[in-house]
Amino acid sequence: MAEAGLVLDTGCLLAYSNGAEAVGEQIAKVADKGQSVIIPALCLAAAYRQVSTDGWPLLDILGDLEQVVVRPVEHDMCMFLGGWSRGLGSMDLAQAALEAARATTPLMTDRRELLGEVLPKEWPIIDL
Repeated sequence: MAEAGLVLDTGCLLAYSNGAEAVGEQIAKVADKGQSVIIPALCLAAAYRQVSTDGWPLLDILGDLEQVVVRPVEHDMCMFLGGWSRGLGSMDLAQAALEAARATTPLMTDRRELLGEVLPKEWPIIDL
């Protein structure tokens, strides 16, 4: 698997399913460097829950891209997910933060302020 270059959270997936070009541009930049894009499984599930059925095909395409890796929840993550979700208010954002921390890679989100609860203030965040 290629080195990770970016993590996308639920907000990014929803924006992508609504045609936001900024998300696609970031994916292309990472792919051009030969890196992968991490999509936490909880973020993908939350996006499917929130998006209209018109957006489902775009989420399907995104999850099937060669440079995209959908990361499952593993047993060793549960303690962090449970604890981090208290401060972040959602399990999906907790997984996005954890995946960014594990891969030491930037996170694209529209929830920068919340992430300061679990990630260092200087963490590389790409605002949606």
